[in-house]
Amino acid sequence: MNLKSISKCDPQDWMRDQSTRAVMGALGAGDEQVNALFVGGCVRNALLGEPVEDIDIACLLLPDEASKKLATADIKVIPTGIEHGTVTAVIDKKPFEITTLRKDIETDGRHATVEFSTDWAEDAARRDFTMNTLLMDMKGNVYDPLGRGYEDLQARRVVFVGKPSERIAEDHLRILRYFRFHALYAEGGPDEKALSACREAADKIAGLSKERITQEFFKILSVENPADILTLMFENGILPSFQTPDYDPEILKHLCHFQKNYGLEFLAARLLVLAGFKDENIKRFEGFLLIPKVFKRDIKNLNQVLTLPDLNNDHAVKVAVYKHGRIPTAQALMIELALDRVMNGYAPQAVKIIQNWEIPDFPLTGEDLIKQGLKPGPELGAELERREEAWIKGGFYSRV
Repeated sequence: MNLKSISKCDPQDWMRDQSTRAVMGALGAGDEQVNALFVGGCVRNALLGEPVEDIDIACLLLPDEASKKLATADIKVIPTGIEHGTVTAVIDKKPFEITTLRKDIETDGRHATVEFSTDWAEDAARRDFTMNTLLMDMKGNVYDPLGRGYEDLQARRVVFVGKPSERIAEDHLRILRYFRFHALYAEGGPDEKALSACREAADKIAGLSKERITQEFFKILSVENPADILTLMFENGILPSFQTPDYDPEILKHLCHFQKNYGLEFLAARLLVLAGFKDENIKRFEGFLLIPKVFKRDIKNLNQVLTLPDLNNDHAVKVAVYKHGRIPTAQALMIELALDRVMNGYAPQAVKIIQNWEIPDFPLTGEDLIKQGLKPGPELGAELERREEAWIKGGFYSRV
């Protein structure tokens, strides 16, 4: 195999899983000539003791040959990126991405023309970061084809493979990926060569599709503390349009702290804080992002809750839940905590109400008012609204 094991990882549950064993067995992972090895994120996270979600497999077999072997084993195969050597095996709705070893022949910063290979080191040399070049077999033997991925991973250094400028030139999205990986895995300061290369190529991000930028940026916004990594990005000219005078990184930092403490992580609230609570900044972000309609709706509801009186008492919290729903109220509470407008000691009580209060139905309809002698029309609607507000003000249980 031309690879020598440099470490050992205790077999993980995902490695022992019947689906994993079936896919690797079909590809010949246990043969004397090993055809397939785990690669990238699943190896990295296993060695760091972090959860493994996606299982990627590097394979010596050509895509057609890999597909035939999987089909013979009654495993569903989807040609997800066949031109780049990638097929996806699916067992029990669980996907396994399988990619033939390859090297880049031509790149333009967005797409690559590839040539298939049988050299593990050659395949590793075209990957983004050294920590993503590590390989592992079914027994937990770890292989480091470039000779530095394991060391960088253990030191929690996010380092580009080879010259950072060359890796970025191959795919400009790697600029954003670098900052996400630094936020997730790095200890200590950023790699200066990587930072310099990202800074010099920052203007190339504009040439990427909104779909790719959106996916990567939302992952950055989802990290435990995006405020610090966003500051590093802005300091180096990465997506400068996202840095507005209305944005306060301390508010974002506090928001994420409270979201984590209460188990209420919510991306739309973070985006709203990044926008400095202003709609015009959300629209400005759309120059780079595809903001889902559900995000826009959530942001609108959040802003409406934030215009209500403070959430420092049970009635105010119930009013917000009744008028705008549980999720917008919970996130508004997190923002109010970040703004220091709600007492920390009251917040657990507020969260309990938001999650458990049984929302009542207003016990009066327009038909009821007609029976009382009111005629259909604007006046009836206004009277119904007046009575509902009085009912709410009375604690949701007063006579209507």
